[in-house]
Amino acid sequence: MQKRFSHHAVAPILLIHGGAGSLPPVAERQARRCACVRTVLEQTWPALRGGQTAVDAAVQSVQRLEASPLFNAGLGAVLQSDGLARLSASVMDGARQKFSGVMLATHLIHPSRLALALQDKVQSVVGPLGAQLIARELGIPPENPATPCRARQWSEHLQEKDETAGPGTVGAVALDLAGHLAAATSTGGGWHNFPERISDSATAAGNYATAFAAISCTGIGEQIVDDGLAVRLETRVRDGISMVEASERALAEASERNRQYGWIGVDRNGAWVMCWTTEAMTCAMMSADRETAIVG
Repeated sequence: MQKRFSHHAVAPILLIHGGAGSLPPVAERQARRCACVRTVLEQTWPALRGGQTAVDAAVQSVQRLEASPLFNAGLGAVLQSDGLARLSASVMDGARQKFSGVMLATHLIHPSRLALALQDKVQSVVGPLGAQLIARELGIPPENPATPCRARQWSEHLQEKDETAGPGTVGAVALDLAGHLAAATSTGGGWHNFPERISDSATAAGNYATAFAAISCTGIGEQIVDDGLAVRLETRVRDGISMVEASERALAEASERNRQYGWIGVDRNGAWVMCWTTEAMTCAMMSADRETAIVG
């Protein structure tokens, strides 16, 4: 299945997603995810409309999604095969072309906070120990992201019967009033992954932004990395085509390779997309000329 929403809009523009994957067996859960994504968009929008930076808008959107147990990120993160939740997140400021991220962070709910703090560091991508040290530096107390539901699913090995672990990763991209772009992405990884398996979310394949475009990806991380998806989209925009055209090419390539992923993106001229090759992707968009949310 392929799905694409796209258009041109007036800045500021904000897009967020709550993951691509299979629809949950219970339709009510997908409805709750869509409602939450819409709510987060509406909560973040007024500040961006009032002059907030793209970086702050993207990160605040992701943090609000991390705080919800409905998504595979932060509080809703799935557990790896050894029973531990390991979270990854990244932020990229397009104006500075600065990438920062954390991989496999434990005992916290908001890895995006650490990724944002690393924007001010020279060494800006860290692993588990570095994440612990940054959290301590920020005064963030240890928190358990494993909900009783996730713990029960892990202990009972209900991978095939799980109703909530399908869509993974949350993300946001923004174009602010100053014309700056940013992207932020956060994930709990895949259900029952091998311990310390690393997803795409803290790499430039899954999250990327420059002065030309901003992209946040979701889906099967290995496929996203294999295709260098976010960087590939940005490069095509940088080379002179719109985000819409770049995404049409990427969808065609994904179909040829039977890829299972999705992305949101926006370019500096206001062309935006919400695309996926999976059964569903929870996503929404708002702009200065579309202040009623478009929900995917």
